Amino acid sequence: MNTFKPVKQLRASTEVGQQLKEAIFDGRYKAGDKLPSERELIDLFMVSRTVVREAVKILEASGLVEIRQGAMGGAFVKQVGYERLSDSCQDLLTMGKMSLPEIVQVRMLLEPQVARLAAKNCTAEQAAKLLDANQHENDTLEYPTTVFLRSQVHFVLAEICGNRCLEAISKSLLLLLRQNSITFEPPTDEIHPAGLHDKLVQAVVDGDEDRAEAEMRAHLEDFCERVAEVERKYKER
Repeated sequence: MNTFKPVKQLRASTEVGQQLKEAIFDGRYKAGDKLPSERELIDLFMVSRTVVREAVKILEASGLVEIRQGAMGGAFVKQVGYERLSDSCQDLLTMGKMSLPEIVQVRMLLEPQVARLAAKNCTAEQAAKLLDANQHENDTLEYPTTVFLRSQVHFVLAEICGNRCLEAISKSLLLLLRQNSITFEPPTDEIHPAGLHDKLVQAVVDGDEDRAEAEMRAHLEDFCERVAEVERKYKER
């Protein structure tokens, strides 16, 4: 019995968009580069203006290019980062397909290993950056700056760990929590009291992998409980 379905021909705009995407991924166009003008793309692909505009919109929707207006405008290649992963998770969060405590639980599975790797790989320069982030996390209690400051230690640890996949996932989850906690503004000391990172940071700076892993796990277990309670109290007010 035939289980295959007829193949539908790709829309021209999809094919143009795919070729441009491949050119970006191949490195022919790097972050900050301007793609060929609309007129040039029409001539290169031998398609209509409408097809080119649809193709560029596909790239923009994918977060690969930024459209700038004006005489010096056009489609410019964006730096691909962890924000794209965070945006995808945000859609699921908005639709009620996941919750903030669930995001913290995923962090509990990943970030103890991030802390262990950070303790293993931490250089003197990275240690100074980590200590600086911890020292300045209480500079203000004003939103949204306070949320940025009190999560910065985790961003630095992700960078230090030396695994780019772990770094991207960790940063995307951190960004997601940061964005959503800003929207309902719980009191800072309820969701993240001062000094929670002190023992963790010291363990990483000391190069103590076991202690760094244990401190991160303890920190996130406490933080998970706080997020669940704060979300219940403040998100729906």
